[in-house]
Amino acid sequence: MLRRLNVYLWRYKHLMIPGLLCALVSAGFTLLVPNIVRQAVDAVPRMVDLHALYQGTPVSGFAHAQFTYTLVLGGAVILSASLLSGLFIFLMRRTVVVASRHIEFDLRNVLYGHLQRLGRPFYSQTATGDVMTRATSDIEKVRRYVGPALMYSVQATAVTGLALTVMLLISPTLTFWALTPMPLLAISIFFVARMIHTRTDRQQAQYSMLTSRVQEALSGIRVVKAYVRENHEAKRFERESVGYQHRALDLALVETAFRPTMLVLIGASTILVVWVGGRLAIEGAITLGNIAEYIIYVAILTWPVASLGFVINMIQQARASWSRLVRILDRTPAIRDGEQTDTGIDAVAGRITFEGVGFHFAALEPEDVLALEDPGEIGGDGAPANPAEAPWVLRDVSFDVPAGTTLGIVGRTGAGKTTLVELIPRLLDAAEGRVLIDGRDVRTVPLDLLRRSIGYVPQEVFLFSDTIGHNIAFGKLDATDAEIRQAAEEADLLGNIEDFPEGFQTRVGERGITLSGGQKQRTAIARALIRRPPILIFDDALSAVDTQTEARILANLRQQFGQRTVVVVSHRISAVQDADQILVLDDGRIAERGTHADLVEHGGIYAEMHRKQLLEEALAAA
Repeated sequence: MLRRLNVYLWRYKHLMIPGLLCALVSAGFTLLVPNIVRQAVDAVPRMVDLHALYQGTPVSGFAHAQFTYTLVLGGAVILSASLLSGLFIFLMRRTVVVASRHIEFDLRNVLYGHLQRLGRPFYSQTATGDVMTRATSDIEKVRRYVGPALMYSVQATAVTGLALTVMLLISPTLTFWALTPMPLLAISIFFVARMIHTRTDRQQAQYSMLTSRVQEALSGIRVVKAYVRENHEAKRFERESVGYQHRALDLALVETAFRPTMLVLIGASTILVVWVGGRLAIEGAITLGNIAEYIIYVAILTWPVASLGFVINMIQQARASWSRLVRILDRTPAIRDGEQTDTGIDAVAGRITFEGVGFHFAALEPEDVLALEDPGEIGGDGAPANPAEAPWVLRDVSFDVPAGTTLGIVGRTGAGKTTLVELIPRLLDAAEGRVLIDGRDVRTVPLDLLRRSIGYVPQEVFLFSDTIGHNIAFGKLDATDAEIRQAAEEADLLGNIEDFPEGFQTRVGERGITLSGGQKQRTAIARALIRRPPILIFDDALSAVDTQTEARILANLRQQFGQRTVVVVSHRISAVQDADQILVLDDGRIAERGTHADLVEHGGIYAEMHRKQLLEEALAAA
């Protein structure tokens, strides 16, 4: 699975290759030190014997100075080799780690871009905290694989390869005994790696749940406080936190038990070198300098052996995290441009036509439904457990809205009004029938062009934690201050903004928490109006404002009538009574259609809703 990351490694080969070459050079300088130490140790007895031979003669002082110079020179060479090894290690890290940060940057952008292409069903069933964990913690673990893990692997391989070559040339027997504990270490690493992978996967899954719990509690903090559920939420968080603690400690236990075992086995290698090496030195097979050299080699091999467990740990964690990322990256958005898309379309006039349209959620493509950790929880293929039993949200819906006219949609709660308007910008795709824009199947219109041609105010308003001016300008990023002001005025928001101490620079807080419900809705309306799109869709966008404010906004909206196609979904008859045609939805079907006067005269569902609302207004006035 990790092979799929090779394309990123190749992209930054101009950093990776020099960095890995530096690792090889650093290994060469590191292994120069034991050789110098061997020569120095072997030279000491000869120098002592030579000094004793010439002691008391004029040559004695010269020999002593020469010996001192030789030892100082050896020390200088060792110091220089160590400094050069450190320099190339720095250059190795400066290139490989930088490349891994670039790869991390690319992966995060790829993931975020893919997340933006996934459809609404994915997000309706995916915990936000789970997605956040994959975009942060999981990507960081993958970065450690393409950076430190690869870097340490190459460095350790180079050091081990060169050291073993030299050791075998010196004494195959001593090398055999020095490496005797290594198979035990390899076996322990194999089993530890499997345990680390399993425990890391469990830990990351629990971390996602913990993050989701925090995000959900903070997003609904006002509800928590209003219902005095602080202690309840604290206990729920504590349960998730305890679960994460247990999984983290389980992983830490494996890691901490592995390190002492590794050190004991490495220490055993040193003991064997001294014991076997001493016997070989007595036999004259090797010198004392060789024993000192071997001890240093074993010390040098300590890091490659130690890093082996460290690297395998990182690789296993990266494998677990990458598999979680792939579950998202391998999902092809169900709603996307395809072969049928007509790239020659460059504008939308605004005519909307529905021809026998039906929709049910079992029709969603599996790729666009959340990856639960166990897909079987939602029927195995991402659809409900039994698609045949999924109820139809819309059925046999047909109507035509000429460009520049206004369509009103009313109906009881759950009648399918929101689903109907979400089919227009292709937030959902019809299960049967066709949705047409300007006489073309909406699936043939480029998705980007389609959505840029629609100003959509959803039922649930979302504002970014930014200024109110920037939230309005989100509909048109290059909007001028005059355009922002005009949109606010048309949405009957300008008066409120001017009352704010900082005007359009007032920050609205997370999700617009500092604004009232009506102010948030009007901000969303201004965001749609500033686009001046051919199609405007208001999905119950006036539910949080009073009747007087509604009347002012509708008066401003009437100025849009005739200039662009307007679709108004509302529970209030007053919001749709001036529409060119009105649809009454009931149980996913069009029960009635016509103008306000026709429907009132007809005496059906619409007339009953109108009568009740007139009665409510009369009672409120009284």
